[in-house]
Amino acid sequence: MEEIKQMVDALWLTDKIYWDIALYWIFFVNLIILFILPSGSSLQTTITIVVLLCVVIDKVYAFGYMFDSGRYTPVRCHETIFFGTYIIRILMLVAPLTVAGSTDSDKVRGIAILAGISGGVYAFARWYAEQRDVSSTALTCAFLDVSMVAQNAGLALILAKMFLRDRLSLGAIHRHGPVTVLVELAPDEVEVQVA
Repeated sequence: MEEIKQMVDALWLTDKIYWDIALYWIFFVNLIILFILPSGSSLQTTITIVVLLCVVIDKVYAFGYMFDSGRYTPVRCHETIFFGTYIIRILMLVAPLTVAGSTDSDKVRGIAILAGISGGVYAFARWYAEQRDVSSTALTCAFLDVSMVAQNAGLALILAKMFLRDRLSLGAIHRHGPVTVLVELAPDEVEVQVA
């Protein structure tokens, strides 16, 4: 219960007001995109909602509280160490630019480009100020085992194969390592070697 209170307290202004204002700005610009997206653009709406969730996750230091942060405090684990934080900050750059590239509305495109640039500046500034000196061995706050991550990624691909049969083609390497096949080969382009 104490962790939830700390996360809610982190929603407001903290002692790092410059990061707070940057996150509020990114949230506000993406919220504008959400409201001005034309009806029928469900993909762009979903992408924008993902960006809003990433901003909230970053603001409340969710990764530090969701996982065992080991010898670090939850805030330090989330801010400077955990690899997932890198990912959500990159999403704040890439996702709005994806919306800008996939929409026909000039109004949405302009604001989405502004949101993408804002997310990119924020991601680079946070990386430069806090994350660039973190060693690669500490990227998981010492709570994830690399073999466990590989097994879970394989399990996720197997589940994707089961649920997204027609939309995603999946193959296997030696029947143990699932991989994603992005294009289907024509039958005349397939070579089979018999050992």
